[in-house]
Amino acid sequence: MKKYILYTFVLLASIGLAQAQDVKSEVSGFAPTKGNFTASLLFGKGNVLTGGLVNTMPAGTNGSWSVPGDAPYANMVSMDYNNATNMIGAEARYFLTDKIALKLSGLGVVRSTPSQVNIPATIDPDSPNAAWIPGYDAVVADDELNFSIILGGEYHFNTSIERLQPYLGVNAAYYYGRESVYDPTIEDIAGEPVIMDVGIRTVELIGLGGAAVAGVDYYLMEGFYFGMEIKPVNYLYAYNAKKPGPGLEILDAKSNTFSFFTQPFLKLGFKF
Repeated sequence: MKKYILYTFVLLASIGLAQAQDVKSEVSGFAPTKGNFTASLLFGKGNVLTGGLVNTMPAGTNGSWSVPGDAPYANMVSMDYNNATNMIGAEARYFLTDKIALKLSGLGVVRSTPSQVNIPATIDPDSPNAAWIPGYDAVVADDELNFSIILGGEYHFNTSIERLQPYLGVNAAYYYGRESVYDPTIEDIAGEPVIMDVGIRTVELIGLGGAAVAGVDYYLMEGFYFGMEIKPVNYLYAYNAKKPGPGLEILDAKSNTFSFFTQPFLKLGFKF
């Protein structure tokens, strides 16, 4: 898949270079100007928080019941699993002047899995072939919400290459993650049916951060560009709260993360 994307970039670049021959050097139709909008898709590793989204186990699992002490962390800093074929959000910019732009970007994921109670197996010990009905495991209810919103500003620079638009900027970010789990499994303990989960278990993550941003846009043709961006300096405060069941005390944890030259991603965008 990656090679097809690369071939597409090369093709579009070739078309853009061919069109450049018809554009007068003193006229630049590529660089955004005051009042322009740009919109782009972001490719790379998603800017979401999942580190610390570890929920408790049901009360009867292996005879233990504990609330994990995993602290939240910015797993988006990890360079593993970056994938140019993974679309991880969208970005919009509005140019207040020819050089200054406001930026809004983000992504979101909502997932819901309804529960279904388990069905114990039935065995007939009197049958010569031990005729039986297999047991059906429970479907664990799992509701997830994860999103990020990033606001920022950028200053764009002119270069001797009219298609090339480097920029520097700053971002303020808000991250939120939540997962609620309920296991409706019923087990037979001492001849009595027992529901193993005491209630809905919930874990929640909130992150606040700020970053310096460096990037460059290259206009393959008028109104269409390919971009790259990285965060030279990035800070994130993350708060994590785990509630093992209704009426039980919440376990919380906090973390502060500074990172440098992280979160690289690619952009494909349009100018309006």
